[in-house]
Amino acid sequence: MPAVAIRTGRSGRYRTILQAVCAVLFIGSVSNSEANSNLSVWLSSTVQNGTPVEKDTSRFGCNDKIYAVIDLLELDSGEHRLQADWTDPSGKIREHIDYPFNGAGATRITIWLKLHPPKGSALFSFFSPALGMDSFIGLWQLTLRVDDDTRLDTEFEVLC
Repeated sequence: MPAVAIRTGRSGRYRTILQAVCAVLFIGSVSNSEANSNLSVWLSSTVQNGTPVEKDTSRFGCNDKIYAVIDLLELDSGEHRLQADWTDPSGKIREHIDYPFNGAGATRITIWLKLHPPKGSALFSFFSPALGMDSFIGLWQLTLRVDDDTRLDTEFEVLC
């Protein structure tokens, strides 16, 4: 950092204040860029030609296969680890994914969740599709972590 000469004149004080403001803005931009995770996700249950299609919804049915399409940007070249937790409305982790991968730059990973009714309830699901699925109904949370230092939480709703 350059040395700052303190002058007794008015322009010297303005220069010192201006340099201090610039230093604060520079430090703020460095910490902002570190907070930018370069991690995004969208959810879908719609598939075309074997690929999930982005839809503007966060509501899914009990029988849907819910895809999470994860985009990672500006990855350093090398080995990485994606961890994902699908947490039900009661706070119970229903599915945990621990996926090591090699990547660099931009990488897309797709994971999914398929809810399965308890054994025996399929026989009566004709009368009530929600039978045995009560614990699945409500707000869910998908928590993503990349290399144990980047985290993203996404909420969605399951209705029957």
